[in-house]
Amino acid sequence: MTLKEKTAFLESYRERAEKGQTLDVKEIGAAYEERVGHRIGSRQIYRVLQRHGWRKVTPRSRHPKKASEEAIAASKN
Repeated sequence: MTLKEKTAFLESYRERAEKGQTLDVKEIGAAYEERVGHRIGSRQIYRVLQRHGWRKVTPRSRHPKKASEEAIAASKN
């Protein structure tokens, strides 16, 4: 695939990502393999995403300003 074809391919996923939807690399990889017509390694998908400025963003497990468990327990007493 050319650079323009890859950009067009990733555009639909970019729209979903901008809406806040979670994307799965396996899903993108399967669609990419279908588009090129042969199997590819998982690393190739990550390289394509990196080349187009994508990065891994994950939600935090807890709020950064949340009080510690000890402070919460002390405030309840």
